[in-house]
Amino acid sequence: MTRLQASLLSAAERETLHEQTLTVLEEVGVAYNTPAAMDLLEGTGAVLDRERLTARLPRELVERCLETAPRTVLLAARDPAHDVVLGDGSLTFTTDGTVTYVLDDESGERHEASAGDLCALMPLFDALPNADYVWPIVSARDLDPLTANLEIAAISFRSCAKHVQDEVRSPEFVAPLLEMIAAVGGAPVAERPVFSTINCTLAPLAHDGPMTEASIALARAGMPVVIMPLPLMGTTAPITVAGVTVVAMAELLSAVVLFQLAAPGCPLIASPVPAAADLRSGLFLSASPEARAATLAGVEMAKRHYGLPTQGIGIGGDAKAPDFQDGIEAGGLLDALLGADSLVGLGCIDGVQITSLATIVLHDDAAALVKEHLREVSFDPAACLLDDIRAVGPGGHFMSRPSTRRHAHDAWQPTVLRRGAFETYHGRTLVEDALERARELLATHEVKPLPDDVDRHLDEVMAAYRRLALQKA
Repeated sequence: MTRLQASLLSAAERETLHEQTLTVLEEVGVAYNTPAAMDLLEGTGAVLDRERLTARLPRELVERCLETAPRTVLLAARDPAHDVVLGDGSLTFTTDGTVTYVLDDESGERHEASAGDLCALMPLFDALPNADYVWPIVSARDLDPLTANLEIAAISFRSCAKHVQDEVRSPEFVAPLLEMIAAVGGAPVAERPVFSTINCTLAPLAHDGPMTEASIALARAGMPVVIMPLPLMGTTAPITVAGVTVVAMAELLSAVVLFQLAAPGCPLIASPVPAAADLRSGLFLSASPEARAATLAGVEMAKRHYGLPTQGIGIGGDAKAPDFQDGIEAGGLLDALLGADSLVGLGCIDGVQITSLATIVLHDDAAALVKEHLREVSFDPAACLLDDIRAVGPGGHFMSRPSTRRHAHDAWQPTVLRRGAFETYHGRTLVEDALERARELLATHEVKPLPDDVDRHLDEVMAAYRRLALQKA
């Protein structure tokens, strides 16, 4: 059995990037921006500047912490049928998060995303077979910032029975969130991690203090931590593909060190997503050839050189609508061929600023196609069907052969992408078909509900947190 695979980097190039990354960590260092990090690094051989909250990390420390990071990570779901394991050889897909706008596929107009949009869109991901777990797709601008982090988690748990992944931006959210997770999962997060947290580093070579403090506490509780460096070529990172990759890897490894010191053996997921800045406008570009090359290099380093469970970015791009541009930018096949365990971005366009119903459905078909490209194919003698070739001979056909009937259903069939006769689709656009499919799923699919007592408990936890936060204010 064999499957498609590819490499971007030679072994020598991977070693060069590794050595350059270690040099940056040893000689330049990183800003952790929290005394908690300094306390963890004390006595490890790191060179600390407590006044500036920075540290230079020796290679021995980096390599030791890499050794304790697990090679597989369970992403549990409140419905165990949707449990996912990253690093087990399978390929999974997740949505992207914090989208700002929702596009109306019929009018072409967009509006600012709201909590109502989040409630409306998350059940669609629950229904789609290739959204294996979810990052709350929109940033609900109408929620109170005081409790938004918890409310978004609650909406996601109620609207989707799959694993939820999101940022936890400040340590005060940790305790109530862990209580909510234990209620939803029926066990502490270390036993049933139905939620994973995303730790976004701050390029260049820095960490967000409050988010890092929250991630340390969550790692100690047993929650999987997704480490997501986001340097931009030409602005927050060097303008070359190699330069931005080194910055991304330095940020990634500095986080591995910190979380493994805080909780040796804690589950970590590498998600290096360097991108490019459009130097004419300053806008974020996720699908330019340079940005994609940097992301692919990051995926290959994280997975093949460091052996970490790895989340790449390969679905979605810079298109402004679900159109031809999105079709050629979406997919993720290259990331998958380079070893990514999971791909993020399903449902997002315009540099992760816009989502739409049609985009979500089309991306689900794209994800299915990528999975099929990676399906193992047999080239052993039995699979060559030589007996059939002998029986049919020159000029015959294989339609009546038992093997044709036996394997006919093995061929992948798309849900909305088109394969039939021209007349079947004449007069309708692909976007119209995808929008119709989305509406059909939303009208017919039922999300497995939370038990009533768990549902009430989520409200009680959030209300108690609000009261306490207002008392402290």
